[in-house]
Amino acid sequence: MGSSFLNNFLSFWPVLPLLGIVIFFHELGHFLAAKWRGVTVLKFSLGMGPEMVGFSHGGTRYCLSWIPLGGFVQMAGDSLSEDGSMPAGGPEQFLTHPWYGRVIIAIAGPAANLVVAWFVVLVMFVTGMKQVDYVNMFGSLRPTSAPYVAGVREGDLFKSLDGKPLSRWHELLQAADALGDKQPAVLELERDGQPLSVTIPAGQVRSWFSALNPPPIPATVGSVAPGMPAYRAGVLEGDRVVAVDGKPVRWFEDIVENLKGKADQPVRFRLERKGKPYELDLTPMRADPEHPDSKNGYVGIGAERGLTWIDKRTFGEAVPAAFTGTGALVSMVYKNLWMTLSRPVYYRQAVGGPILIGQMARDSAKQGLDSFLYLLAMINLAIMSFNLLPVPLLDGGHITLALIEAVRRRAMSGRSYINFQKVGLVLVGSLFIFIFSQDILRPIERLRAVDKAPRETTTVDPTHR
Repeated sequence: MGSSFLNNFLSFWPVLPLLGIVIFFHELGHFLAAKWRGVTVLKFSLGMGPEMVGFSHGGTRYCLSWIPLGGFVQMAGDSLSEDGSMPAGGPEQFLTHPWYGRVIIAIAGPAANLVVAWFVVLVMFVTGMKQVDYVNMFGSLRPTSAPYVAGVREGDLFKSLDGKPLSRWHELLQAADALGDKQPAVLELERDGQPLSVTIPAGQVRSWFSALNPPPIPATVGSVAPGMPAYRAGVLEGDRVVAVDGKPVRWFEDIVENLKGKADQPVRFRLERKGKPYELDLTPMRADPEHPDSKNGYVGIGAERGLTWIDKRTFGEAVPAAFTGTGALVSMVYKNLWMTLSRPVYYRQAVGGPILIGQMARDSAKQGLDSFLYLLAMINLAIMSFNLLPVPLLDGGHITLALIEAVRRRAMSGRSYINFQKVGLVLVGSLFIFIFSQDILRPIERLRAVDKAPRETTTVDPTHR
């Protein structure tokens, strides 16, 4: 177990550039806004703790510090005087700067993360994203669907559409989209080695193809989400799910179907690892941010990627798509944040800090540049949303204090300010202790589960350790 833990720890190197980028641009946002507003910046540090290297320019100390877990911008007058009163000074000091300027400075960090996330999504679209692809075969069809009525059956191979040769599923969809609905189309098939031909009427091409399904995916675990029941139980990539609650499983969609309505209920999983069967009792969680009250269960496993294709956009296409894509990610991040804040005990295993981010960075780096960029965008948005919470010590706390001052039309007293900060210190301090404890315990629990999973039945409940 010791060597496995060390190997896992050493493989977290992708987290360093990821966190470095996120933190640098967050602090750069504060720095540039403070300079623009005329507030004196004493120090701009990437990292915490003692200074490693640095230089001074224009009254500001720029440095790289030894602990790569954060960063900060130190502004003149950003803390109380020694006697507990507000610092004496004018608009060149943070706490005595006009309230609207303090809002601008505080919001600039999260805004920088939003801009970086948008740019990363733009790069994703331009450089290309891996999309799941399938062989040239049809999956299950509803008996009432137009393709089924026309004679198409599950297992049929498609060969061409209006004379255009096809060998992958995405080629079929792109060809159908290019044809449009203005004219009929001829689809050439093969069944049991015999050629078939199906004519699709004009005006029905797109709706006709929307009724088709790709071939099913084998029930092999391709990914395991950190903190979810399968992760804590020791399920590994490459494990094959054989049965769920006694029901045989052949395809990955069978797992999803068998977990519907079973959230928070123990479910017996039968799996196979390297030919050796083992069983686990997992308690699926409610993990759908779109439907947090849904009873459909999730254990945190994903299907193998299998075949893929690269979806690239031109720059002109990527710019508007980046706005839409970033908006969708922001919505997802806030829904997940609400789920976590509304049920912190239930979702505690999915909460993490540098170690969890390191695991995710390592896994995404293995999957390719597009996965790493996606995670980079998500971490930027997570940092943005977290810092905007109206909690003292966070950017949202500074914004809240500034808005209170605007409403009251007078500055807050030093006593009130320090009491407000003490509340924030307790809240944020408790949160970080909680996060780091989960970061330490989660991988240890998983390593123990991995060691015993193939040898004995394990029970995992999301609400009990």
